[in-house]
Amino acid sequence: MIKYSVIVPFHSNSNLLSMCISSLEKALDPSESEIIVVDNNSSGSQIPADLNVQKRCRVISIKENLMYPRAINFGVENAKGECLIFCDADTCVTKGFETGLTDALNDDSVGYSSAKLLNMYTNCIQEFGIVSSYYNFPHPYAGRPAYFELTSKNHSPLAGCAACSAISRELFLRAGGFDEKLVHSYSDIDLCIRLKNMGYKTVCVSDAIAYHCGSSTTGSGMGPSLKEDTKGIFTAKHPDIPVSITEYIDRACELISRENRYIDRNYFVLDCSTIANSDLYIDRIVDNLHIDETERVRFPYQQRDAACVDYLNFIPFFIREYKVPFLYFVDNFNSFKNNSLWKSCREGRNDIVADRNANIEFMTNII
Repeated sequence: MIKYSVIVPFHSNSNLLSMCISSLEKALDPSESEIIVVDNNSSGSQIPADLNVQKRCRVISIKENLMYPRAINFGVENAKGECLIFCDADTCVTKGFETGLTDALNDDSVGYSSAKLLNMYTNCIQEFGIVSSYYNFPHPYAGRPAYFELTSKNHSPLAGCAACSAISRELFLRAGGFDEKLVHSYSDIDLCIRLKNMGYKTVCVSDAIAYHCGSSTTGSGMGPSLKEDTKGIFTAKHPDIPVSITEYIDRACELISRENRYIDRNYFVLDCSTIANSDLYIDRIVDNLHIDETERVRFPYQQRDAACVDYLNFIPFFIREYKVPFLYFVDNFNSFKNNSLWKSCREGRNDIVADRNANIEFMTNII
């Protein structure tokens, strides 16, 4: 009897697909699982030859570019298992991942479960849940080490990433599957919202671990313009999504307050983020940490989610010399890495960095 049907949509990058399938075969019991690769928009020439001859892996090739949600739905139509596991072709799972995902589904109130996704280069958190901040969808504590304290337990966010996730076949079909109009992103968030409206919650499982590359396909049409259009379709469908990032901001503030380190009362707030509603975050952090602002200045960086920012050349020199400690609000707190000279200029100031994924940390701890 097939217990797990793993659906792997594939477009390009056979190296990562081979890694993905190898990890699945090592993790899953062949007597109770099947692996279905939906090879779309190709002639099958990019599929590693050995996949087609393995009994464990069934390859279905379609010349049409189905895009992600339609490829998943097509795979489900050909699945036999009671439980569906969705696994991106650039994902590498770890032993026992399926147990964590499916155990979460044993709770009748849970409809969808998602793994803790790690960056394959840094071993840091890439995604462990998706939340909302009006019209953006941050990933709480992204960029933190794999076993960061605030990600050590399961939690129920707005949504979970589909790149490594699970749902019962019966519920997926009853919910109507993935919305095929959402051709670039948001189909997982949309599904989780629909499940929530049906009375089911999403759970992110802390001990279900997978590595995820992300944005690994080429020639698929998955560009920024298509994503903008898809977001427009999504927001028209869900105009009233409640803000949920705030509870994660509160947890981060509580954690930093527990540290044995003095937090000054007066801070100069320097908003270097690119998001339009940065005040949502800053106001809550200031309130939670009982900070008195000396001044708040908005000085946005030109690139969203930049991995590294040269703050020495980006921030005007006269600001650098301020004696009062800074509260920086940025897109990505790890953009302060490799800024040794800037940190030296600010040494002893007790500066704090916060970002749009609810990370809050002392600047000197970001190394």
